[in-house]
Amino acid sequence: MIGAGARFATLALIGLGCGGKPAPRPTVARDAGDAGVVADASATSDAAAARAGTAAGYRVIDTAGAPALAITVEWPTASAAARRSPGRTACGNARPPRARVATLHGVAGAIVVLDVTAGKAPPVDAPLRVQVRDCAVTPTVALASGVGTTLEVQSADERAPTVAVVGLGPAWDGVAATATAMARARLPMIGHTVAIAQPSAGAVRIEIEGEAADDGAIVVVPPHPYVAITDEAGVARWLEVPPGTYAAQVWLPGRAGAPPVTASTTVTVGTDDATATVVLAP
Repeated sequence: MIGAGARFATLALIGLGCGGKPAPRPTVARDAGDAGVVADASATSDAAAARAGTAAGYRVIDTAGAPALAITVEWPTASAAARRSPGRTACGNARPPRARVATLHGVAGAIVVLDVTAGKAPPVDAPLRVQVRDCAVTPTVALASGVGTTLEVQSADERAPTVAVVGLGPAWDGVAATATAMARARLPMIGHTVAIAQPSAGAVRIEIEGEAADDGAIVVVPPHPYVAITDEAGVARWLEVPPGTYAAQVWLPGRAGAPPVTASTTVTVGTDDATATVVLAP
């Protein structure tokens, strides 16, 4: 796992302008560890296709036939206030609540990181795009394909918003990190896009100036393919997990003026598919 001292290198901020969009790529069915990735389906079978990078120390090994793992993140004691929007944006829309908790207590949008040093190859590299519209950045939580992936921030808003990109480091490790300003850009018209290189693993927050900072979207640049975002039922899933015993770190980013929540557990994967549950207790 990346240590708390790891931070983002200097960024290249590139205006992609407002011209024609790149040709859309077909999406590929992937496990939750590849959430947010859009790739050319034909490239997935090409051994020469460019792969996303991984953190130093991670080794790619043969994982064919390895079992799947599912980890459920629950928060049974989440209060009504934690589930409720804290107010309205300048556009009049509801701000995100502290947590999205399902009927059976599963928490959506939590980031789960396995402490894995060897496993499957990272997915085919592809830019990850977020959009700014109506005083919000969507998706609110996204997973890049890996180290070195380009993050694209595009305007779909006539208000010409200014966005700031803030580095949070490997926030899932439970060590409080100082937010670091990485880039700032004005999006003057609909379709205007800026690209930001992501040279190391960690989390970044894309904020809209004038709105609450913790309403911003969270993008995770994973150190390896065994990072996932929980779905609406609170489940993070991976395919081809090498048998072994692993620490799993859970990070629910801070929102609605509340601090982030972290938790951890240990999971053992044998020859069959495995499951585990982590209960948040902030």
